[in-house]
Amino acid sequence: MAIGAFNIATEICCVLFLLTMLIALVYKQERSRSFMYIILIFLAEILSVVADLFFRFRNAGSAAGAGIYVDYAISYAAYVFLVCSFSWYFFARFEEKGAQRIHPTLRWWVVAYSVFLVVLVVSSVWTGWFFRNDGYGSLEPTEYFNWVAYIFLPLILFDFYVIWRHRTVLGRTETAVMFLYVVLPSAAYVLDMRYSTVLAHLALTLVASMLYIFVETEQEKRLIRTRQELAEMHLNSMTAQINPHFIHNTLSSIESLARSRPEEARALMNSFSEYMSDSYMDMTKRPVIPFWEEMEHVEHYLAIEKVRFPNLVVVTDLEALDFPVPCLSVQPLVENAVKHGICRVRKSSGTVTITSRETDRAFLVTVTDDGAGFDPAAEPDTTRPHLGIENTARRLEMLCGGTLTVQSRPGVGTECRMVLPKEGKRS
Repeated sequence: MAIGAFNIATEICCVLFLLTMLIALVYKQERSRSFMYIILIFLAEILSVVADLFFRFRNAGSAAGAGIYVDYAISYAAYVFLVCSFSWYFFARFEEKGAQRIHPTLRWWVVAYSVFLVVLVVSSVWTGWFFRNDGYGSLEPTEYFNWVAYIFLPLILFDFYVIWRHRTVLGRTETAVMFLYVVLPSAAYVLDMRYSTVLAHLALTLVASMLYIFVETEQEKRLIRTRQELAEMHLNSMTAQINPHFIHNTLSSIESLARSRPEEARALMNSFSEYMSDSYMDMTKRPVIPFWEEMEHVEHYLAIEKVRFPNLVVVTDLEALDFPVPCLSVQPLVENAVKHGICRVRKSSGTVTITSRETDRAFLVTVTDDGAGFDPAAEPDTTRPHLGIENTARRLEMLCGGTLTVQSRPGVGTECRMVLPKEGKRS
């Protein structure tokens, strides 16, 4: 009696837990084939547990009636459908990982054998192969009841075969997890047949939890990939906007120097060539680069700007050089400092300071100018440096898990501070 009450309480807990996860899954924006089979797995297991609960309640009563046969049929039919859904989930997952499509003959063999199992098990209500009426309106197992476990064996062996065959496509971790999907419920089901427990439902609830965690993990991976793609799109957008203006201004400077100061024009041309060929064009192909390489890009840019603004002073204090940063992350901050800070108040003089430091947990980069500054509380103007700073901050967070803070005072200057945690994201 105590075991029966424990089994019923356990199955009720399983149903509630499965329903909670199923509701969470339904609200996810996911429409892949493997995900749809996961939904079917949840539905089949819930139906199997609920039917099993009704079967236990009716079987414990004094007059179970015909309803007990319906409960029995639904419970085992749902379980067979559950096993079939697992096989089709494996097929869909293999194809999503790049494997060849499973041959249609094998697919339909799974369906045909599942139908055979349903007919065989459910018909035993009338044939008496696995269950028989005890004469009081309830069902009791026959001496052949334990054979139910063996008739599922071909499907289980088939799942083992296809998982092993696709192990190179899945990788070690996912292969091991898929084997657990098969082994845990199968072993628990054998113990259920021997000791009349509900270990199979507990094992299937555990497997359902693993599937739920898998869906969450896959969505998180896709979200990270999407953020990285968006970061690259922002980068391409930034370079598309910066490049024409910068080229125009530089070529105008070269033109103006060519007649009166040809040597300076030649030096400017060399700096411009190095900026474009060695640094600028190459860095757009990589979302994350070493800080020292980003600084080479900054130095090429400043060499060109110093020709246009001879009294521009640049101070660098770099204690750390070998750590990853998003490409074109420091350069836009320096460009904003020059064009929107220094040049807005005194076009012939001003100081830009670049520093880098290493702490126990992070790398710090600051770009400071003593230019015009701005009011952070004012409404942002998208034609001003704010847009470039926002794009840089977004890419910094997406690619390196870092942050960008800006402090500014009108008439005093601006400080941009990048913090890149040592355990941040890597592209």
